[in-house]
Amino acid sequence: MKLDFFQRKFWTASRQCAALDGKCTISCDNEDIKCYLIDNNGFILVTEDYSQTGLFFGEVESAVMNKLLLMGSFKRITLYDYQALCREYAGNSDSARSLSHPFSMVKWLLTKLVIFLLEFNLYSWWHVDLSVKAQRSRGKTMMVPCDTEYPAFVSERTIKETTGNIDCEGCARSFVIQQIPSSNLFMVVVDNKCDCSSAPLVSMDPIEIMYNESLKCDRLKFQKDRKRPESCHPFHPEENAMECGGAAGLSAPLTAALLPLLATLISR
Repeated sequence: MKLDFFQRKFWTASRQCAALDGKCTISCDNEDIKCYLIDNNGFILVTEDYSQTGLFFGEVESAVMNKLLLMGSFKRITLYDYQALCREYAGNSDSARSLSHPFSMVKWLLTKLVIFLLEFNLYSWWHVDLSVKAQRSRGKTMMVPCDTEYPAFVSERTIKETTGNIDCEGCARSFVIQQIPSSNLFMVVVDNKCDCSSAPLVSMDPIEIMYNESLKCDRLKFQKDRKRPESCHPFHPEENAMECGGAAGLSAPLTAALLPLLATLISR
């Protein structure tokens, strides 16, 4: 089902009521209320503002989301990403500390040597200043591996319908949230007459985990070193050995293309 069709079906159903004439005393077309359809993780599926589709509900209605967390309708959990990338300044002192280890220094020197041999030519020899200026203009930050933590939100299944009021700088903002039967979706209707934009933002932005030395040691205890196989398997009965052994016929351009990959592996 396409999202546009699903949204049209939702708006059509929201205008229908169980009254005798089928008309609603109030609907999502009313300017005094805002209607949202969110999932059990708090992401918006349907809203009057199509640009908000797919956003986290706490970034759009932070006051309501904070109230739902206090009431227990949603709970916050922490997730971890151990393969994240963080932005770091090129001149950061952490990079200097990483080179203090002798093995790290050797890897760094080998990498720089291979890259220098690949990029060396007469033009770069006579135009060193141009290349240095070009590297400085690329920016002073780089992406480095890191560990991050970020919040996630899950709805409480036992709560089918909840109402609440929020005090916002001299006015009260009411809302109602109701679970849609046989689904993981919730309809949220918020009073639009009170401005609660000053409420603290509920964000899902990741935060880098800064470990101290003791925590780093604790993590390294759980990381097992990789070992070589105890036995050698040089052949397989179903393998045709005549199809192998073409590495000696690599051309010079192909070898030069594989050297950057080798340099990357060495740097790791």
